[in-house]
Amino acid sequence: MSSELENENVLPLLMRTPNYKHSLGSNRDKFIPNPAATSATVLQLFEFLGMLIAFSLMQKETALSLSICSVMWKHLTQQPLDESDLAAFDEMVCQSLNKIVHIEDDGVDEELFADIIFETFTCQLSNEVQVEVCEGGSDIDVTWHNRQRYCELVMRKRLEESRPQAHAVLRGINMVLPVRLLSLWTHKELELLACGTPDIDVGELRRHTRYGVSVDPNDTHIRILWRVLGSFTPEQRALFLQFIWARNRLPSSEAEWGDQSMKIHTLETAEPDKHFPVSHTCFFSMEWPRYSNEQIAKEKLTYAITNCLDMDADATAEGRANMAMASNEEDD
Repeated sequence: MSSELENENVLPLLMRTPNYKHSLGSNRDKFIPNPAATSATVLQLFEFLGMLIAFSLMQKETALSLSICSVMWKHLTQQPLDESDLAAFDEMVCQSLNKIVHIEDDGVDEELFADIIFETFTCQLSNEVQVEVCEGGSDIDVTWHNRQRYCELVMRKRLEESRPQAHAVLRGINMVLPVRLLSLWTHKELELLACGTPDIDVGELRRHTRYGVSVDPNDTHIRILWRVLGSFTPEQRALFLQFIWARNRLPSSEAEWGDQSMKIHTLETAEPDKHFPVSHTCFFSMEWPRYSNEQIAKEKLTYAITNCLDMDADATAEGRANMAMASNEEDD
């Protein structure tokens, strides 16, 4: 469901940040509400998203695999928005506004300003639609004297472009939980509670890992596994967790971890470099071949997490071993 919500070809709700399109700044993998999503039908879908967020807040075992920029979460918690929130989804515009405000630092005076700046009181939203930032803005030229006001209005317009969608999300949340409770959290806390840890902490994952009876944590192929995971990007680590556990975020606290742990078995074969790792998502487990070097291991695991997304039946010796490990944990 989260994947569909973030798929622009499936639903017109969320879109990639301008930072993604420009390959500039942070949060290139995150999403923002589509400013064009204002019809009654689409706003109802945002209300449904709000209900999903409320459910995830109520159930600790439920986490939404959503990567939404801070501007949305701040709208939900009613925290003030600032320049950093604009930079979080459109670094290029943020830099341009700062350049205009402090243009004298580049040796530009009032006379030269008129020769190099040809803007009016308009701006382009994240969906590339041009809008006025004030009434009649398309007929008002940006000058040396009004440039500060222009930048303030553009900043406000861009930060407010998600407000209609955020209000719809709040209506959805309020169908399940009183929205006044959201003010108890910061925007970061709310995102953490709703979506879990945004990146996969390899150290934390390692602390919550158990090994099969024939596996020594100091085995060469096990050390290679941890080096490969450490070299992965956040997106690749999320794909790895999806591959092995059908989730792309870790639990947000030790209490949520409970007795859960990742389990690693050795895939015994005469030619390990010719085999891919095998996951057992129902048991948060993986069979890992004794790869001869890190490069081969990384290539094999990268292919597996990118292309092998079907859950298996776990009807293997390792699957039965996982069941035995789980049974022993319950007996303990």
